[in-house]
Amino acid sequence: MRFIIVLLVAIGLLVGLAWLSGNHAELDEIAIAETETGVDLSSQRIDVGNLTLHVVFAGPEDGEPVILLHGFPEFWYSWHEQVAALANAGFRVAAPDLRGYNRSDKPKGSNLYTQQHYAGDIVGLMDALGWENSYLAGHDVGAGVAWRLIFEHPDRIRKAYIFNVGHPLSWQNFSPEDDEETISWFRDFFKLPLLPELVGRAGNWWLLTRNLQQTSAPGVFTDEEMELYKSAWAKDNAISTMINSYRADFVDYDTIPENGATPMPVKFAYGEDDAFIPEASALATKDYLGEDNVKILPGVSHWIMAEEADFVSEELIAFFSSDASQ
Repeated sequence: MRFIIVLLVAIGLLVGLAWLSGNHAELDEIAIAETETGVDLSSQRIDVGNLTLHVVFAGPEDGEPVILLHGFPEFWYSWHEQVAALANAGFRVAAPDLRGYNRSDKPKGSNLYTQQHYAGDIVGLMDALGWENSYLAGHDVGAGVAWRLIFEHPDRIRKAYIFNVGHPLSWQNFSPEDDEETISWFRDFFKLPLLPELVGRAGNWWLLTRNLQQTSAPGVFTDEEMELYKSAWAKDNAISTMINSYRADFVDYDTIPENGATPMPVKFAYGEDDAFIPEASALATKDYLGEDNVKILPGVSHWIMAEEADFVSEELIAFFSSDASQ
């Protein structure tokens, strides 16, 4: 019995140390992004209805509105290069932290992290800003939210540019579990209670840091930049609520027409070396958007905004600036 008690105490200490190793001093990523880009940014917490989102703004207040939605395990900063480029091009840019991330509210309960909840937050953000509609871009989890907005709130979206996550109907036939080239185990792992958060925090965020750096081109995520991500993951233990998008009933197809046609112009770009999203899904997206609206980038990973920052910025500016039919 004494041995069991000692063992349990030892396990508890190890767990506690692993958890505490994920504590991190809060960093001002907004000031850092301003220094890096030379663009003035404003940071606001905005009531969008049921919660408050942290949103970073740039560009002239009378500029055409653009909303940029990040993915996992990112936060608004993953778009900082595009925020600056779009602002310099005259757009009014809003880059929110999604619910559960970084400086935004983190409601309790995984059932509050469905696509509908995320999409509702963005509609609420537009309402709060007085934007009748907006241009939209999304990546990873943010791409899933963007697809939801495209089909469920078409009157609020002028045009959309989606990165890496293919058309929702393409996932019915091509899933990561069927593709040996993609990493798919984490989607099931994240559904477990508590353990993913603990593993994520352990070793000063060793697993998440390693994941970002090893699935991207060398030097894309520097050690200095990873400190910003660690600060965001640790803020109010955001890692627990970030993971909830994988625990929730995230995807459904109720609002999508059978032919998958989008009600506004939509473009899609995919990095051919994406370790998480099967290429077959990206290729199948051509069936719904048309060949000319899909770009497959050789040698580019999942982290397309960081690896190909200029390409992404130029694509967004050109697409959102043109009123020609796509």
